[in-house]
Amino acid sequence: MQTFAEKKLWSLEPINEIIPPKSSGDNWSLNPIDQFVISKLSIESLPPSPRAKRRSLIRRASYDLTGLPPNPETVAEFINDPSNNVTAFAKVIEKLLESVAYGEKWGRHWLDVVRYADTAGENSDHPVEDAWRYRNWVIEAFNSDKPYDQFVCEQLAGDILAKEKKGKEFADNITATGYLAIARRFGHDIDKRMYLTYEDAIDNLGKTFLGLSISCARCHDHKHDPITMQDYYALYGVLASSRLPFPGCEPKQQPRDLVPLVTAQVIKENEAWEKELKKLESDLITRPKEKLKKIAAENHRVLSRGHLPVGKSIDVTPDPIKIDIRKGEAIQISIAPNANYGADTTLIKLKIKHESDSGKLQWSTEDLLDNLIDANPLKSKDAIWCFLDIGSEGPRFLNKKTEAIDGQSTLKKWSPGDLPSVAVNMGKESVKVWTEIPPRSFFVHPGKESPVAVTWISPVSGKINIELKMSDGHAFGDGVIWRLEHFANQEIQSAYEKLAIDKLGLAKIEEHKNKRSLRKTAYAYAMAEGIPKDYPIHNRGDNKDLGVIVKRRFLSTLGGEALGNDLSSGRLDLANLIVDPKNPLTARVMVNRIWAWHFGQGIVETPNDFGTHGSAPTHPELLDYLASEFIQNSWSIKHMHRMIMSSATYQQSANSGQSPKKYAGFERRRLSAEELRDTILYVSGILDKLPGQGHPFPPRNKWNFTQHNPFADEYASSKRSIYLMRKRNQISTFFSLFDGPDPNASTASRSQTTVPSQALYFMNDPFFHDCAEQFASDILSIGPDQRLERACQQLFSRSATQTDHEDFEAFADVLAPIVSNDSEEQDTEIWRSYARILMSSNEFLYLD
Repeated sequence: MQTFAEKKLWSLEPINEIIPPKSSGDNWSLNPIDQFVISKLSIESLPPSPRAKRRSLIRRASYDLTGLPPNPETVAEFINDPSNNVTAFAKVIEKLLESVAYGEKWGRHWLDVVRYADTAGENSDHPVEDAWRYRNWVIEAFNSDKPYDQFVCEQLAGDILAKEKKGKEFADNITATGYLAIARRFGHDIDKRMYLTYEDAIDNLGKTFLGLSISCARCHDHKHDPITMQDYYALYGVLASSRLPFPGCEPKQQPRDLVPLVTAQVIKENEAWEKELKKLESDLITRPKEKLKKIAAENHRVLSRGHLPVGKSIDVTPDPIKIDIRKGEAIQISIAPNANYGADTTLIKLKIKHESDSGKLQWSTEDLLDNLIDANPLKSKDAIWCFLDIGSEGPRFLNKKTEAIDGQSTLKKWSPGDLPSVAVNMGKESVKVWTEIPPRSFFVHPGKESPVAVTWISPVSGKINIELKMSDGHAFGDGVIWRLEHFANQEIQSAYEKLAIDKLGLAKIEEHKNKRSLRKTAYAYAMAEGIPKDYPIHNRGDNKDLGVIVKRRFLSTLGGEALGNDLSSGRLDLANLIVDPKNPLTARVMVNRIWAWHFGQGIVETPNDFGTHGSAPTHPELLDYLASEFIQNSWSIKHMHRMIMSSATYQQSANSGQSPKKYAGFERRRLSAEELRDTILYVSGILDKLPGQGHPFPPRNKWNFTQHNPFADEYASSKRSIYLMRKRNQISTFFSLFDGPDPNASTASRSQTTVPSQALYFMNDPFFHDCAEQFASDILSIGPDQRLERACQQLFSRSATQTDHEDFEAFADVLAPIVSNDSEEQDTEIWRSYARILMSSNEFLYLD
């Protein structure tokens, strides 16, 4: 039996078209918001407060829109702006709205509501590696002023909308559904507790977009609001017809069902690309290498080998080595590190002589001094010289030429980019680089795991004499190992030629790589369509006691339209009905949130509950006026900021007591946990303003989280607080201490506690002390007469007063004799201590 309140909810009435009231003699109002406020104040005989001073106003606006203090230059520019107050402040608002920091501040507001976390929340609290993509999507959405109706639809059904999209727009739509995907997981084996995850998602969806506690109808009809069990399970069917990603849990450690951020067509193209790449690498690189290795192994012998000691020279062939050779066979000298890799530069002089009826022929490495980098392989006197890496990735030709080593134009080399290398000094003078390279010299340097080889391919058949001399070119370490070999297989020339095509092959492979649309497929923790079907009621909320099947549909009190069909879950239909301008809740709920995040309280003081147990609006006409304005201005959140902040209501000076609750003044507030941490980093010069991405979670193959050994890491960072990793089952000490959000439930508004442990934080916390010390170091870098002024400008956005100077001098007089007799040590400790005092003062912690 339904037990709804007898009176229909005010929030379900259509949004009224409201004309702002006019009050006689009203010379205070700056825009329609003020007309509503002054009308109510007049009834209660309350005068508005005077306009805040520009210093207070810019500090308030900066924190409200960016979560950071204004820098002294921006404050001075505003204070000294000759424009009237309206024009000058409008410029401030626009500049702040254009800041990247705006999305970081307002994205954090949204993440509070949607209970964002980087862990799953089940017994072992598994990491969610890709949750950050949704977080960053939210930030970008606020910065780009994404229309709120689109913002909502993409979060509920972005994967369905993405079917018509490509590239970044496709990826963004997929990522947006992280909103639903981050719903909390429960229990030991989360696959067996998905009904609780669906409840969590329905609960948040109802509160976030509609301001209704729909999940109260899981076990029975809502006792006070017009929501039935049938309504609940109609929406349950929509979620259960969708596929949520699996984050991992104790019995099933690995995640699954993540969603690729490229289209199915791109995935298909990538698979074809990878198949072609493997074929190219096999045909152009792998097979030639294997063939060369095979041919070289079939008929070769070592002519000489040994160890070249550090700092020594050696004549390997005091008597030339005489062998028979055939055209196309090869002689190779290779150099490898000895036991310890390091200073292995080795000078080589290799000569090969041949006599025949046609005369005497000679080939030498000295022939290559002037034209080494012309080519590799390099033809010289009909012989072919090859410069090779014969390490684990080889054999391969050194394919990158360097015209000037370390800026020395006479030093040239071939290498793969670093080492190994084959090089020359073609100049007539020695060159000092990492070592001294003699003039007119040929030298090589092996890599740590890559011996280097110089190969000569014979252009003749007959007897040859081989002469080889070597010298250590860098007298340090333990020398190198050398091998002189004869590859007595005429096929080796063609094998080298085939390998030489490797360079052309690399070019072809590189060309192929450049055609690829995506080097690596990224995945999002996001939604996908599942198997569409309707689901039964769980009698009394018991998932094993099933009742009648309920068709998927919208809430009956909002029309009860059907959602989905045999081919779709209904999420897109749901999204469209939520943002339908005729829906009386969506716009009201969001403009109330925006108002609350500016004023510290909503027009409806329960932003997540527009039901019977929620508060009635204090200014119902103003709420409807703002809701209409929101819809008529393309659901622009930034438009609402401009309207609210340009009002005289917002620009009032701060007051205490009950007056600010009725908007007869602005209510002072303490910095939020994120604002406090970010400001401490900012004024210390430590804040890293670059956007954050993922977190350094342990690799998946190391995951073995359990109920008794859950994921519990903490990751230090100097980035803004929105980018910090947030765990569900263990909130960090700092955010717990300063009233941060609970990632297990929607946080509509932050509570504010004042407890002794907060003061102890400023007294004892190492992070705070380090930041204060860094701030003091900056202050100490300027002249003594300027220090207090800079400190006040940086911390309080104002000049130092006479009282400030007197307080500092009194503090210094007491502390100095205790610290040291050395004046420099006194200065350092005084400012370290005073920085902590200033950075824990109420003026620093509170906003007017």
